[in-house]
Amino acid sequence: MQKLSELKGVGEKTEKYLNKLGINIPSDLLYYFPRDYEYYSEPKNIVETVPNTIETIKVRIVSKAQMIYKNRLKLTYVNVSDGMRIIKAVWFNIPYITNYLTIDRVVILRGRISAKNNNISIIQPKIYDVDEYIKIEKKLKPIYTITKGINNDTIKKLVEQVIEDNKNENNDFLSIDIRQNRELAELNHSLYHIHFPNDINDMKVARKRLVYNEFFLFSLGILFFKEKNENKGIEEIKNYDKKIIKKIINNLPYTLTIGQNKAIDDIFNDFTNVKLMNRLIQGDVGSGKTIIAFLAMIAVATCNIQSAMMAPTEVLAIQHFSNLKKIIDDNELNINICLLTSSTKIKQRREILKNLSEGNIDIIIGTHSLISKDVVYKNLGLIITDEQHRFGVLQRQDFANKSIRTNTLIMSATPIPRTLYMLLYADMDISLIKDKPQNRLPIINGIIHTKNYYDSIKSEYNDKKKTYDFILKEINKGHQAYIICPSIDGNNDNNGSFNNFQNVVEYEKKIKKIFPKNIKIAKLHGKMKNDEKEKIMTDFKNKNIDILISTTVIEVGVDCENATIIMIEDAGRFGLATLHQLRGRVGRGDKQSYAIFVDSIGTEESIKRLNILIKSNDGFYIADEDLKLRGPGDVFGIKQSGSIDFKIANMYEDSDIFKMAAEDAKKILKDDNNLNKKNNETLKAILDEYVKNGYTI
Repeated sequence: MQKLSELKGVGEKTEKYLNKLGINIPSDLLYYFPRDYEYYSEPKNIVETVPNTIETIKVRIVSKAQMIYKNRLKLTYVNVSDGMRIIKAVWFNIPYITNYLTIDRVVILRGRISAKNNNISIIQPKIYDVDEYIKIEKKLKPIYTITKGINNDTIKKLVEQVIEDNKNENNDFLSIDIRQNRELAELNHSLYHIHFPNDINDMKVARKRLVYNEFFLFSLGILFFKEKNENKGIEEIKNYDKKIIKKIINNLPYTLTIGQNKAIDDIFNDFTNVKLMNRLIQGDVGSGKTIIAFLAMIAVATCNIQSAMMAPTEVLAIQHFSNLKKIIDDNELNINICLLTSSTKIKQRREILKNLSEGNIDIIIGTHSLISKDVVYKNLGLIITDEQHRFGVLQRQDFANKSIRTNTLIMSATPIPRTLYMLLYADMDISLIKDKPQNRLPIINGIIHTKNYYDSIKSEYNDKKKTYDFILKEINKGHQAYIICPSIDGNNDNNGSFNNFQNVVEYEKKIKKIFPKNIKIAKLHGKMKNDEKEKIMTDFKNKNIDILISTTVIEVGVDCENATIIMIEDAGRFGLATLHQLRGRVGRGDKQSYAIFVDSIGTEESIKRLNILIKSNDGFYIADEDLKLRGPGDVFGIKQSGSIDFKIANMYEDSDIFKMAAEDAKKILKDDNNLNKKNNETLKAILDEYVKNGYTI
C-alpha cells in the first residue's frame, strides 16, 4: 500500500486528520509509536495509592450517587470503600454514570488520585466489573497522541492493518551479527510488539531495538556526512583584524573568564584552519556565550565577509542586535549591522534584502526569517545559531545552505551529561564554558514543602506567606520577580482528568489580591499571540512589570539583570534540565538572586530531584546527577525533549543504547566508508531516506 486511502476506514476526512498527525503514507503508522501505555495493574488498597497518579482500586459503592453543578460543570459523585477507608469517586459531565453506581456493587475503579486537605478522591475513573478486569489485568494498551476527528481505537486498527500488510517484508537493515551481539530483536517483531506488547518485558524488548535504530541511524548519518562536508576553510577570514578584537576585549566593562577566552581561541584557530569551522559552544546558563559570538562576527566582518545569527525568539534577536550594535558604536567600527524578523515592515525588509544580496550588510541578526527563500547573501561566511535545540535539523541545514561555504557556530545552554557529549555531537568540535563571570553571585536556593509531613524538613523559605513577603521586599528594592506555573488555565489533562496543579490564569487573579495594588503584575503563556508575548517580555525587561506569572515559555528568554527572584510552583512536574534553565532567568547581573522550588508532590523521588538543584547551580553536575537518578530504565520515557527530536529514544535514559549504536556505526563506516558494499545497500537506502526526512524515521 502506498496511499492512506487504500486502508480500510480511511476516507478523505480521516486522511486529512492523519496528515495533521504527520501520518502521510501507510508506513508512517508503523513509526507512529504509542506515547504511553495503559497498564492494568493489580488493584491496590486506598491507603497504598499515590496522589496525582493513575491508580486502580477494588471498592464497594456505599452511598447513593449525587449530582451538583460547580464552575459550569455537572459533577457526579459517590462514596466508595475498600473495607478500610471511604473516599469519593467523582465524574465530570457524565450524568449517565449514575446507571452504574448501585449501592453495594463491587467494582474496579481506575483513575487519578486527588488529595486536597487530606481528603482523598478518585477523579474521572473508568468502571470495570471484577470479572471483566481480571481478563485484562497486567496487560498493556497502547495510547497514541490523537487529534480532533481521530480517536485512539482508529489509530490502533489502522496500525494493525499496516502491520498485517507488511508482515512478509524483510526490510531489516541490521546484520545478524549486530543483532546477536547487541541482543536486539528483528525489526518486524519489534514494530509489532511496540504497538501490541503482551506485557512490559515484551514492550521493553521491542523498544530497545527501535531506540537502537534511531541512535544508530543518527550516529551513522552525522559521521557519514561529516566526511562528505569537510570543505576547505575561507582563505580571507584567516586575515581577520586581531587589533580590533583585542581593542573590543579591552573595552569590555568586565573581564572575560578562562572558559570564554579558551572558546575565543578555539574559534579563531578554526578560522585559520584548513577546514571550515563546525563548532558547538556549550556553556551553562549565564556563562557568557553571546559575547563570544559577537567577537566572531566582528572578526569575520573585518574581512568583508558576511555573518548571520539566528535566535529562537524575536525579543532575543532584538536584544542581541541592540547589544552588538552598542559594542560596534562604542568602538567606532565601520561595520553595518541590521535586524530581520517577521515583524520587520515590508518596505524595510525589501531594503534589507537588497543590501544583503549586494554585500552592503556585514552582520544580520534575526529569527527564522533569516532562512526564508527570498533571503540571499552575497558572501556569507559564518552562521551562528543561538539556543540550537530550539531549531530543527532541517532549519539549521537550510541556514547552512545559504552559502556554498560557511563556518558554523552553535550555542547551547542545555546541560547534557558529559558521557553523552562525544556521541551526541560527533560531527562537531566542542568548546565548554564551565565558569561564570566574576560579578555573578551564586543563586540562593530554597524549597517550600507543601505537605504537612515535611514540616520537619528545614528550608530557608518554608511557607508561601514568607515567600510572598520576601518577593515584595525584593520589589521594594526596585527588583523584579518571576512565578512559574506548569499549567495555563487548569483545564483537564491528556487523561481527561482535571489536574490539581497551579495555573497561570487563576494564579494571576490570586496574586493580585495578595500584593498591594501598586505592584504591576502580568501573565505570559504559550496560547498568547506572538506579538502579545513579545510585548509582555519587552515590558518586563524595561521594568514596566514587577511580577511575571508565566509558564515555561520564559525558559529561553531575554536577559533581565533586574530580576532577582523566581518561584516555581509544582516544581516536581518539571525535569531538572528545565528547572535549571528556569532558574537561569535570575542571577544575570551583580545582584543577589534567589530561586524557590515549591514541592507539591512530596514523594521521596521529588525530594531527591529537588535536592540536586539545591546542592548546586552547575548545570553539568545537575545533568550528570539526573542521569544517575533516573537511569536508562524508565520504560515509559517515550518522548525525548531536548536537542534532538527522536520519536521513541530518550537521550538521557537510553544513554547505554546510544553508546552501543554509535560504536557500531563507527565500526561499519571504518570498514565501508561510502556504504558501497553489497551487504550495505539496504542500509545506505535507509540512511538516505532518514537524512531526507530530517534525521527522523
